[in-house]
Amino acid sequence: MNILVLSLLSISFYIFGTFYQGLVYLKKTSAKQFISLLLGTTAVSFQLIVTLEHIFDGKLFILNFFNSASLINCVIVICLLLFSNKKPLNPLFLVAYPISALSTLAILVFHDDNQTFSPQNSGIFIHIILSIIAYSIFSIAAIQAILIQLQNKNLKKRNATLLVRNLPPLLTMENLLFEMLWSGTILLALAILAGFMFVDNLFAQHLIHKTALSLLSLAIFSSLLIGRKRYGWRGLTASKWTLWGFSFLMLGFFGSKLVLEWIIN
Repeated sequence: MNILVLSLLSISFYIFGTFYQGLVYLKKTSAKQFISLLLGTTAVSFQLIVTLEHIFDGKLFILNFFNSASLINCVIVICLLLFSNKKPLNPLFLVAYPISALSTLAILVFHDDNQTFSPQNSGIFIHIILSIIAYSIFSIAAIQAILIQLQNKNLKKRNATLLVRNLPPLLTMENLLFEMLWSGTILLALAILAGFMFVDNLFAQHLIHKTALSLLSLAIFSSLLIGRKRYGWRGLTASKWTLWGFSFLMLGFFGSKLVLEWIIN
């Protein structure tokens, strides 16, 4: 099937999914897991096909800014779909679906076939896969942290807003955040370790910013988990540290790509 058709189908299903999740959020309809799963799975399947078609070019791989963003958004949606049946993650679809639709549109509009690479060994794939999954989990955690901040502020003001009425209890939200942080931190540590093992020089000129910021992000997330264990950090403290750690990670990953691909080139 034509890539353009698949892209438009993916975007359409993301729009339908966002609309449906909005109706559920507003209590206009009852939540049906089957419908949510069907819309999300169909949308992300089409997006994944389109994304991989843009990434793979024979023996070369095109992991430019927008291809990487689309691939990460695919992993984010897949993670949410896998765990939303057992965890209260449905509100996050309202953020993930529109962003995924935009990233699908972006790879149609922006093409940069110059940003190609040929992996020298299979170990690089381990580094890339671990990095993408870790980044995706931290992206979900960052959205969760923002919701916790908003929830905290509304509860302190004793405002029974729509947000507070539709989110799980604050303790549940915080426990879910730390589950994400534990998973993401372990994966990020493994990704960095794999990078040192399989990438020739992580401190080369074009990689040093990404490496330094990734290590800084790992230090922030590790410190937060230690603070949670030893001092019981939670609430606004946890959400602020999460957002700081994610900001450095995003700056290292996408910031370096943005500078190398769009500013320098």
